[in-house]
Amino acid sequence: MNDVIARLRELLGPDCIIDLALAEGFLSDWRGLFHGNAACVLRPRSTDLLAQSLRICHESGVAIVPQGGNTGLVGGATPDNTGLQVVVSTGLLRKIRKVDPVDMSIVAEAGATVAELQNAAAEARASFPLSFASEGTATLGGALATNAGGISAVRYGSARDLLLGMEVVLPDGRVWNGLRTLRKDNTGYALRQLFAGSEGTLGIITAAAMKLVPLPVAREVAFCAVKTEDQVLDFWMKLRAAAEGNVRAIEYLSGSCVELAKREGLRSPVEKADHYVLVELTSSRPEAGLKDFLEAFLTDRLEDGSIADAALAQSGEQQKQIWRLREDQTEVQKKAGYDFKHDVAVPVAQVPGLLRRSRAHIGAVFPDATLVPFGHVGDGNIHLNVILPAALGAERAAEQGRQISKSIYDIVVSLGGTVSAEHGIGRAKVDLLESKRDPVELDLMRRIKASIDNEGSFNPGKLFRLSRTETRSRKSGLSE
Repeated sequence: MNDVIARLRELLGPDCIIDLALAEGFLSDWRGLFHGNAACVLRPRSTDLLAQSLRICHESGVAIVPQGGNTGLVGGATPDNTGLQVVVSTGLLRKIRKVDPVDMSIVAEAGATVAELQNAAAEARASFPLSFASEGTATLGGALATNAGGISAVRYGSARDLLLGMEVVLPDGRVWNGLRTLRKDNTGYALRQLFAGSEGTLGIITAAAMKLVPLPVAREVAFCAVKTEDQVLDFWMKLRAAAEGNVRAIEYLSGSCVELAKREGLRSPVEKADHYVLVELTSSRPEAGLKDFLEAFLTDRLEDGSIADAALAQSGEQQKQIWRLREDQTEVQKKAGYDFKHDVAVPVAQVPGLLRRSRAHIGAVFPDATLVPFGHVGDGNIHLNVILPAALGAERAAEQGRQISKSIYDIVVSLGGTVSAEHGIGRAKVDLLESKRDPVELDLMRRIKASIDNEGSFNPGKLFRLSRTETRSRKSGLSE
């Protein structure tokens, strides 16, 4: 391994290889739940240098852990504890290669943050619509590798829905240049979609071509208090029918979520309720009349009893304050106790049932627990989180957390849902994937993995468990 590191240092230079003693920030996940060790961390400055680095590692049988902004929540970019894996960060691959407002596309390197793509698109009078709370740190490559969703997925889809083309370095160091911006390309398999959502198990995304959309120039935000879970869905159905495609976001927050936010100094503009809905409408037409429409729509909903209270933001600052109730949830929940996260999705029609059944079960069986669900009601993706008090102690909380998680995932699957909607599988949900997915589907995924990474050297232990063949391959390579 020392010889491999020496070769990598000679190739990349001392500024682009980080020794273990200085690599702490690359060796644990954002929440601090997964920790690992590594031989070193590589930060290549170009696709070519990254490819040459992977060839050196491939020849020596060294396992690779790709890493973007390291904002994931399932340990997907964290190395294991052996100290024999090499972390490859795309943090220095940050160029915005091209913005084309006619083609409505942007080509950027994997280390560019989502916010940087948004800014580059805005300068060209266009919009890159992918958006979520960590967009200032999360990178394009990581967003694609995990197929990140976010608040605007209800209108524009997840990361893979915006993907046009891709540049990828394969495990053996070959580079696939598929950076096409074609809207139609009916020539065989859509290879780019293999790597979107693959969580770094098939190769390292180094650049991507993404769709842009017209720049919104009109924007309205409202916050509503709702009495029941069924009324949350009823509100969305009525808004979807009336808003003519202007809904950028439709977010659900439980009463417990808003109360946690209030403890941290945030304010709700509506009366206290068990459920809340945050809605944002946008349009590329300044004369779209969104404010008049939303005022009339909310008035009608108050009159028919669909909502109990509503507030329409009167300024950009008020819009920001309303959005903070949603965007700060990860931070405020982290401070409240032991936070057990469940990134799940069910068919939209089943969202009320998911909320009711989870609340009833947890309230009856786990009296110490507080259910704090929030998320993207328009696409059925609810972050069904549970907080246990710090007074329980880590060991007791962990045991209760495991029981709670099993209960929640059983409910989700019974409703035709999925145990991972936008955060991925990583290390945290390997057992869940194997126990909840159809064996034929798992076999197909494993065959794809084996055909591209036949030595199992790319992000081992993520998505799938290492087979004996893969483990033997790694040990053989590392012993040379």
